[in-house]
Amino acid sequence: MKTYFKYLLSIILIGFVFQAQVLRGNDNPHALLDSATSAYTKGFYSDAVVYYEKVLSMGLESAEIYYNLGNAYFKLNELAPAIYNYEKALMLSPSDEDILFNLKIANSRITDKIDVVPELFFQRWWKSFYRLFPGDTWALFSLIFFGLFLSALGIFLLSRRVTYRKIGLWAAVVFLVLASFSFAFAWKDQSRQTEKRNGIIFEPAVVVKSSPDEASVDLFVLHEGTKVEIQDKLDKWVKIKIANGNVGWLPATTLKEY
Repeated sequence: MKTYFKYLLSIILIGFVFQAQVLRGNDNPHALLDSATSAYTKGFYSDAVVYYEKVLSMGLESAEIYYNLGNAYFKLNELAPAIYNYEKALMLSPSDEDILFNLKIANSRITDKIDVVPELFFQRWWKSFYRLFPGDTWALFSLIFFGLFLSALGIFLLSRRVTYRKIGLWAAVVFLVLASFSFAFAWKDQSRQTEKRNGIIFEPAVVVKSSPDEASVDLFVLHEGTKVEIQDKLDKWVKIKIANGNVGWLPATTLKEY
């Protein structure tokens, strides 16, 4: 009998050790990402969502994680969280064609079809240009170009030959211009992520009001998955603007901000 209890106790202890190892493995971001990929590949999209969300809850984020999480939600036909995560991915990788394509597909499935106010040509040019690379890449370019500017300026100041001085001067001007544009693009991308706030409607339908009051006039209705720009906040209300320029107020609980 004592031998039996001894073996039983050993089995219980081994079980506790195994469980602890599993739990520690579940706290490993790389293991979680592997599990998420495996679950998605096998068609277990709900499990993949759980794994990706846990990685994000650890404070780790990347365009790839948001993109894959958006794909998992899309497979579950949950358009609002799919669009939300595609938008988050796009903030980190604004020129990624896969993200842009999947976001376009997801937006084609939502109820609201809002005509976008056309932008002026230079606004489109500016936006398309600074979205070629993430803000960190533009910041790196600005440092490189500024370093080249200093080198060219040194050639201009220290060289005794007129030809070298001319080359150094023109190169310094070119590199200074490139450094300025790169810095401007990096600053624009940073301000886009920190100053301008957007949100995705997470309710099946929400009535937009003329003021932050339930008794105010109903303006229009928005549906799940629609993107809005957040312009102001007051108590439990947010002032939003949609792509066609219409503005109004809705409860903050009806959307998820990013």
